[in-house]
Amino acid sequence: MFLFSCILMLIIPWLRIACEDELEDTVAVMVMLTTAPYFLFFCRGFKTVGPFVVMIYRMVMGDLLRFASIYLVFVMGFSQAYYIIFLSFDNPLTPDDVDDSATNPMSTPIESIMAMFLMSMTNFGDYYDAFARTEHEYEAKVLFVIFMGIVAILLINMLIAMMGNTYQKIAETRNEWQRQWARIVLVVERGVSPSDRLKQLMVYSQPMSDGRRALVLRLNQSDEDKEEMKEILEIKRRHERYVKKRKEKLELEKKEKNCLKK
Repeated sequence: MFLFSCILMLIIPWLRIACEDELEDTVAVMVMLTTAPYFLFFCRGFKTVGPFVVMIYRMVMGDLLRFASIYLVFVMGFSQAYYIIFLSFDNPLTPDDVDDSATNPMSTPIESIMAMFLMSMTNFGDYYDAFARTEHEYEAKVLFVIFMGIVAILLINMLIAMMGNTYQKIAETRNEWQRQWARIVLVVERGVSPSDRLKQLMVYSQPMSDGRRALVLRLNQSDEDKEEMKEILEIKRRHERYVKKRKEKLELEKKEKNCLKK
């Protein structure tokens, strides 16, 4: 999105030269909308807001996307049903020779889709009163009850449950912000040439006993963090022992196979 906003920004001067003021304003709005989310990329590396940024991303790309696919199925179906019902809309306040499309809340299929969206947001007062002005009042009310039961109650609560599950999973992950901070560093480093990275490495790193260079940090850890670090180191040692045993076993199997071949 940020690259897209940069491309749009390059188009704006040409629109200014062409005196396309209205189109320029539209492009400027798109630039603002596509640039603002880029700040969330850097917010991931902060302890206070980092986990919430990850939650928002996973909810939008996961939970909300699945919900929207199911939600659109019901909205499209009910909207076209209501569009057919409102073809018989008759406003008693207008004369018979006057077209009622101006006061018809669902005069087109697009308006019926928007009406279904507003009804799912519990903004259905005007539409419910308009049911009585059609020739299918009872059918419209029955569809209204079914739609509100499925969408406003069932699907919305299902979305809340899915988002709550995503929130719980990320909240239980400790030090998520540090992992996101490391990702930001890796992404930024990709924009630097290897020679420049090597020069900077020699500046901030210190030589180790085995000849390699590493970044030395001093951390003020709590007792809980120290226990967690011990557990991580113990898991690492177990993994290394397991890998070593696995390699030894594979080497023995290879030797046995070679002996059998001979």
